[in-house]
Amino acid sequence: MALSEPIAVRVAGSGGQGSVLAGRILAQAAVFDGKYVVQTQLYGAQVRGGISHCDVLIDDGWIDFPEATQFDVMYLMHPDVVKAYYKLLRVNGVVLLDYTYLQNVPQKLLTLTKKVIALPLERMAIDKFKTPIVSNMIGLGALVKATRLVSIESLRKAVEEIVSERYVKMNIEAIEYGYESVTKEYRIRSEQKVRTLGFE
Repeated sequence: MALSEPIAVRVAGSGGQGSVLAGRILAQAAVFDGKYVVQTQLYGAQVRGGISHCDVLIDDGWIDFPEATQFDVMYLMHPDVVKAYYKLLRVNGVVLLDYTYLQNVPQKLLTLTKKVIALPLERMAIDKFKTPIVSNMIGLGALVKATRLVSIESLRKAVEEIVSERYVKMNIEAIEYGYESVTKEYRIRSEQKVRTLGFE
């Protein structure tokens, strides 16, 4: 994918959901794909339940400013982060939601974009792997399939690089499960340069 300016991605969740780990793996995969990458992270309260996020900027060239105020792609793992961050999504951006505990998609979010992927990620993790701990990886696989931000090969390689050896196999299986769970693909910024209204 040829990039003319950094693609900005935010991965956010409640403490303990693994949003920062998912963001780090995405960033490393982009590096393996030969992209320029800036990755930053913010931890909320240092207990389970505080909001945390990881931001990743990806480009073909040097990234001049390492911070984004709006995001082309968002992966939101918890209802609290949906409420906190959805307004930062660019018009016609792509958003992945874990709707295991999300009662409904905010109507205001649907006025920003129709490119919404809603999957019960935590429920999928429990059903398939008997643990919620890999729901972040299922979502990461789904996100990559829907956006083609990075290659699945580089994603697997990044897991091997970052994740503890004893958990590599399960994490890769979870990514592949998420990857296979999505059929539709979305173009990033497909409407941005033409118009600000209207959706694909």
